[in-house]
Amino acid sequence: MKGSVSCVLTGALAALLCAGSAKGNVWEMSNDGECSASHLHVNDLATFAAVHEQRLANAATDYINPGQNGSIRVHGWNNADVLIKACVQAAAPSDTEAQALASQISIAKGPGDIEPSGPASERDHWWSVSYEVWLPNGSNVDMKAYNGSIHAENIHGQIRFHTLNGSIHLQDVAGDVEGSTANGSVAIDLAGNASNGGVRAETTNGSVRLNIPENFSAQVKASTVNGRVHVDFPVTISGEIGRNMSFQIGSGGPLIEAKTVNGSVHIGRRS
Repeated sequence: MKGSVSCVLTGALAALLCAGSAKGNVWEMSNDGECSASHLHVNDLATFAAVHEQRLANAATDYINPGQNGSIRVHGWNNADVLIKACVQAAAPSDTEAQALASQISIAKGPGDIEPSGPASERDHWWSVSYEVWLPNGSNVDMKAYNGSIHAENIHGQIRFHTLNGSIHLQDVAGDVEGSTANGSVAIDLAGNASNGGVRAETTNGSVRLNIPENFSAQVKASTVNGRVHVDFPVTISGEIGRNMSFQIGSGGPLIEAKTVNGSVHIGRRS
């Protein structure tokens, strides 16, 4: 299947995509866990996708990085170990070669280091990985993507996240939370009644929405350059109303900061 692509990526995959006709999509784990190569079309190469699974011991911090093109989805659970499910996609001149290439991909380097490794990608042989990972609820996690989204839920430790092109969604998280995206929205639903280390969320092109429990205590700063700030809490505000605002909720506490350049900021109240 032939088409065209804008050459905005970097690295080996970009060299492949920008060399000729191509159409490719980063796979993201769907609600039913589907892993497929049906939407992946690159220079008429044969494609193959499969789920690789691995269990690891938990570490002091779990670093998750799928590489140049891949998404991350993390779930907190009550088990003591780590479960990794990775969708491995591969493209090669034939079905047999694509399947053989996918079989050579390792999805983790060891406890605390969830990164893929495999043969170097070339013009007519390349691969990518997206992750779905289950961690103990109290884990510390550092998630990094490039061209892909990041989702996490029910994690109550130190949480770090960063992607260049993709959205961020953290649901029912608590602890010390910090990260950013350049092109995408950020949505964070906090749990509990206070933050252990604060929350800092930032994007350049996109909106930021923080949903905070109504019994939460914190200092809040919210700002945008081209957009508006909306606050659902009844608060006394200092700063430029609608653009750059600071206020306290509850009895105060660690700083919660939400920033964007082009987009809105919404501080919502969870009942």
